[in-house]
Amino acid sequence: MSGIFRLFCIGFAIMLMLPTSVPAQWSIGQKGSREPPPGLNRYAYLVMADPFPGREFEFNDFYQNVHMGDLVQLPGWTGAQRFRLVPEVTPRNIKPLYRRGNLIIWDQEATGLEELRRDANAAISGGKSRLIPGFDYSAEGPVSVTYQVLSARIPRPDGRKPFIPDYADTKTPRPNRYVMLDFLDPAAGVSDTAFEAALSRRIAEALGLPGFMAAQPFRFAPPPPSARPSPLTFTRYLVIWETEGMRAQELQDTLDAATKAGEVKALAADPATAQSSWWVTISPHITKDDFQR
Repeated sequence: MSGIFRLFCIGFAIMLMLPTSVPAQWSIGQKGSREPPPGLNRYAYLVMADPFPGREFEFNDFYQNVHMGDLVQLPGWTGAQRFRLVPEVTPRNIKPLYRRGNLIIWDQEATGLEELRRDANAAISGGKSRLIPGFDYSAEGPVSVTYQVLSARIPRPDGRKPFIPDYADTKTPRPNRYVMLDFLDPAAGVSDTAFEAALSRRIAEALGLPGFMAAQPFRFAPPPPSARPSPLTFTRYLVIWETEGMRAQELQDTLDAATKAGEVKALAADPATAQSSWWVTISPHITKDDFQR
């Protein structure tokens, strides 16, 4: 009996670890346009991190089952979702800054970042928000940055929804769900106004491509005075693309081919700072409602 129990425990542990090692199919983000409510700003707070070697299981277990809930209970922390880096997509222009293996996107709404940081710091120092085992909290550990919503989330113009095979189709799997992060600066001599207009056009054109389901543009939100100074410099713009496909590389190839053919216009972006990275979902999107039922 002890041998059977031991095998059961091993199998159960493997099951718990699967979400961090295989693609997942969770829906991406909150429903709707994701615009700020009246009188408030809306932000995407991105944290990229890696666990200490050998502590991957407790890092993922605690992050997903404890830490996410600790923070979305706070005022203004309205939702969160976790992703894992897909590093093999080429062409690869991702620099070390964005090579952490794990990403969480926190949805935030407030009049400003100062109140969000104040409430989070109080929750951490008071013990309400518990620290993650295996998380490197040093200055060189995680990369965190906040971007403010520039305009509403834009869905596909044809209204197509994520693909789910018919129940009678026993052969077709559901596609994987990915986000692509585009970090961008205007090229020298290009005004923000002109760049934002071109960015809107590119988003509209790309959302006609297979697998590109929605996108939302953001602009860098300077950290509040109470934030710890960072030596890192972030781009002024971010686009979060929501996509689906069997492989992220196929989606990247589709976008590259359309850009080369002129179907999707290339941006006048600074090549020295432009970064793109692909991430696969590893958790559902959670909100306060998940803790109030």
